[in-house]
Amino acid sequence: MRFRHSQLNFPGSIHFVTTVTREHHTRFTEDDICKEVLEIFEFYRAKFKLRCYGYVLMPEHLHAVLYQLNDDSPVPSLMENFKRLTARKMLPAGKQNRNLWAEHFDDVPVPGTDALKTKLKYIHHNPVRRGLVENAEDYPWSSARDLLEQGSGIVTLSRDY
Repeated sequence: MRFRHSQLNFPGSIHFVTTVTREHHTRFTEDDICKEVLEIFEFYRAKFKLRCYGYVLMPEHLHAVLYQLNDDSPVPSLMENFKRLTARKMLPAGKQNRNLWAEHFDDVPVPGTDALKTKLKYIHHNPVRRGLVENAEDYPWSSARDLLEQGSGIVTLSRDY
């Protein structure tokens, strides 16, 4: 699995992570599938003890802003396990490792609070820019509502930035 900026795998680092489906195929349009994908993401987020500051699951990609607490919580481990399990659950036998997600994911450092807020605004307005909803908080597969304290999403958020 390839990713950018792997040298930033250290405690206290904030990561802007993006992973896309293979060939950008639209896979995440049904509520039950979106819910299951985010439940799997939350399972591994908790397992690897990463804090999540925000996320959005779009029809063909996932963005998340993650904070690595310690050396035992590497972002690549979360992404590798998340992608493997979602592929296994969603695709027919024999195609799990090749047809759901693109091989790589982007892992870009977030250098501070201002950059973090910019990334959160970007991911939350993704569904608005795409014409899926008029207001970011109306999109059910994002943390926009949670950050406005209007709901409780599937992925547990941290607000300690």
